[in-house]
Amino acid sequence: MRIPGPRVLTTATAIAVLLVLMPAAAPAATPSARGELLVAREDGSLQVLCPGASASAARARSGRRSRVRFVEPNHRYAAAGVPQDDLFTEQWQLADGRVLGASAAWDQTVGGEVTVAVIDSGLDVRHPDLSENLWRNAGEVPGNGVDDEANGFVDDVHGFDFVGRDGDPADDNGHGTHVAGIVGARGGNGFGVAGVAWRARIMPVKVLGHDAVGSALTLAEGVRYAVANGARIINLSVSGSGHSRAFEEAVQAASDAGVIVVAAAGNDGRDIDSAPVYPAGFAAPRLIAVAATARGGALSAVSNRGPATVDVAAPGQDIVSTAAGGGYERRTGTSMAAPHVAGTLVLLASARPDLGADGLHQALLRGVRREGLAVGGGTLDAAGALRGALGGRFRTATVPKAATTKRTVARTTCRPAKTRARRASRSRSTVKRSTCRSSAATAKRAATRSRTRA
Repeated sequence: MRIPGPRVLTTATAIAVLLVLMPAAAPAATPSARGELLVAREDGSLQVLCPGASASAARARSGRRSRVRFVEPNHRYAAAGVPQDDLFTEQWQLADGRVLGASAAWDQTVGGEVTVAVIDSGLDVRHPDLSENLWRNAGEVPGNGVDDEANGFVDDVHGFDFVGRDGDPADDNGHGTHVAGIVGARGGNGFGVAGVAWRARIMPVKVLGHDAVGSALTLAEGVRYAVANGARIINLSVSGSGHSRAFEEAVQAASDAGVIVVAAAGNDGRDIDSAPVYPAGFAAPRLIAVAATARGGALSAVSNRGPATVDVAAPGQDIVSTAAGGGYERRTGTSMAAPHVAGTLVLLASARPDLGADGLHQALLRGVRREGLAVGGGTLDAAGALRGALGGRFRTATVPKAATTKRTVARTTCRPAKTRARRASRSRSTVKRSTCRSSAATAKRAATRSRTRA
């Protein structure tokens, strides 16, 4: 478009033209100006104007009357691999690169079209941080009461509920929604949290009721459903002391089909080599049992352990993730550790689509850090796993040296840092605290009832 008028614009004219031509809002996933304008003058100086600032006031504050060369949005830029989600700094295990190496991993990939079945208490399919990453059964027509693709399940557009026996895997507990957010909340969208894999296809399979308790029947059915409908990875953030042959055979069948099963080690704070829990204690070759670590890298006090049974440890204490109802909350337990492993497997599968289940399994375990914990492998390291899988193709982010310039930058008329701090403070105040710790009494009751608890 040609803009009429002189080649050199006054401040007022330039701002008026820009406001007409600028779109109402930049895409949410792209760091944007947030309403600020950057004014470049003929003398080489730059000035930032707040939304609504008058041209005369800006000129007076700048102390100069140099003509304007151009005006543009004051775009935001961030270090590569760091999402601009409001609660990201609350995610200690991702924000601190020494824990999982998340930012280095995201420099390689943020995930892709890899289907992960979250077999749990369901999922809030309308959650704004999860809805874009939901798996969809392409052959199913929603709400018509017909099994359109003849897989044996009616209206299973976004998974299935094996508790209510219908196609609505709504989460009436919150556990599954929290787990799903750790695996694959939509990173980089400017709000909420980031999952380990920003892009994934999350298949919700509801097998636990409102009390986060399910049976061997619902769990076995859920695993078989996930395999039959194309899941490459299954997350089982459940644990119980009762051994079920039906459940074990379903997990074994998943492993035989080339699906990696990630299982929580349980929250009894004991050695499960001598007193096993399931599904972590099943012998399926492609099963990964996961313990939980706290800040600082030690095993969480609630986490089960056992070098013969537990393969890897991952963050599981005070984890911020998505909550049913559209919000966010903190939870603690091996239920939170397992999805970090599942999300890392999504990154590996995206970066190395040529690898099968055994290749992904080996890459993840070879990349762990050996830190003397009571687990068979070590501590999860997403960057280490990708470094091993990619070899010479692993990209290392570099920070360019600052260029020397004679241009001067006028003091901004806004206070964006304080604005962001206030916004972050408001976001943090909405995070509820809860835990997923299991008591000995709960375990005893679950064993008596021959049921499996979350």
